[in-house]
Amino acid sequence: MTINIFKNIRNRLSTDPAARHSQHLLLVCQAALPVGIVFTALWLPIFAIVGNWHLVLLDGFLMLVITACWEAASRGNFSTGYLAAQFVCALFVVLFSLLFDVPSDAVPRVCHFYFLVIALAGYANYGRDRGRLQLAMIVLCIAGFVVFSSSPMTFAFATPLPDTVRGVTAWINVVSVVVLLGGGIVLLQREFTLDGNMVRELRAALDDEQFELFYQPQVDQAGAVVGAEALLRWKHPKRGYVSPDEFVPAAERAGLMPRLGSWVLKEAAQTLSGWRANAATSTLVLSINVSADQFRMADFVALVTGTLEAYGIEPAMLKLELTESIFVADIDDLVETMKALERAGIAIALDDFGTGYSSLSHLRQLPLQQLKIDRSFVRAVTESGRGASLARNIAKMGHDLSLEILAEGIETEEQFQFMLSCGCRKFQGYYFGRPVPLAALEERIAAPTQALVG
Repeated sequence: MTINIFKNIRNRLSTDPAARHSQHLLLVCQAALPVGIVFTALWLPIFAIVGNWHLVLLDGFLMLVITACWEAASRGNFSTGYLAAQFVCALFVVLFSLLFDVPSDAVPRVCHFYFLVIALAGYANYGRDRGRLQLAMIVLCIAGFVVFSSSPMTFAFATPLPDTVRGVTAWINVVSVVVLLGGGIVLLQREFTLDGNMVRELRAALDDEQFELFYQPQVDQAGAVVGAEALLRWKHPKRGYVSPDEFVPAAERAGLMPRLGSWVLKEAAQTLSGWRANAATSTLVLSINVSADQFRMADFVALVTGTLEAYGIEPAMLKLELTESIFVADIDDLVETMKALERAGIAIALDDFGTGYSSLSHLRQLPLQQLKIDRSFVRAVTESGRGASLARNIAKMGHDLSLEILAEGIETEEQFQFMLSCGCRKFQGYYFGRPVPLAALEERIAAPTQALVG
């Protein structure tokens, strides 16, 4: 079973040269748990041969705990299982170093080298889940390595292994640590290289104008198009269209989102300028997504208002969509920026509501005009009574706050009718139309008989 897992990890790491950052780090972390089980199991017969049954029991217990952590991780509780495995392994290293791997003139202590392996494994997980507990584990492992390396740390209660045994196991431990550290560094370096390549390609894509906007219609309760959401697409010269899930995280880490967002804003203004001259599209509202980094720019309000003025666009024709990740920033600065946009006549929508950091207290403070119910809640209305109740309560909360409610991710007539019954009056999803190039959307608007497209 372990061999198959390693094959699967290797295959998944090599199939797509531009796979997402978090996926690669997750695979690195997933590799660490079975490796820990294998190495722990290999020591059992060695301890049994030398007749140290206390170590056999301790090592067997460690293997069982890591296996349990692996099971917990595979069932969805990854960070918890992974952190627990690191803690137990670190505790084992402390106990083994103090009780059995006692340094002598002939053989030095080497077991504490495994602290570096645990710290590296923790660093891989910290790259995908930046939690304080994980950071604390990394710091403690490094501190443990420093303490054991700089002091003999010998105590009277220790029962050290004979030097004849430690002389052999010391070589095994050092070689094992070198192999594990080398393998981990190679995997992480591969991830960093992939991310670096992606960033270089993104910079070139911005210079070469490889990005495009697709438009997904937003409709009212009668199915008539009342607006659209502009969605960023990257048309790679060799790979074709690249999913935003692949390039947006890399762009965020590289600080490219303000530049990308400025390009989207300019393209959206050009689109609205063209719509203004056509009676069929002159009343459509265009929504664009704004990243947290772009929104926190000191000149963001001036950039938006200046762009609209340059193209002669009415501010009410543009809507800015913010995700809940923006709430990690200072809420007072956030409110100040949003109020400045509101005074300029620009509407703001909260996108993917229910999946991030916002709370009712946040919603009360923010000058929002629209709440977009996340597709996961819309999908749940046809899966369980609890899901339907939750979607209904979210819509009611939005109405209580005097917000317009848009249900996104509508894919079926049943979902549409249910959200309609919840008081939603704006809708978006594949049921009404997929994201398409501008010309295709304008063609659809020019043929109003295509109001509802299942």
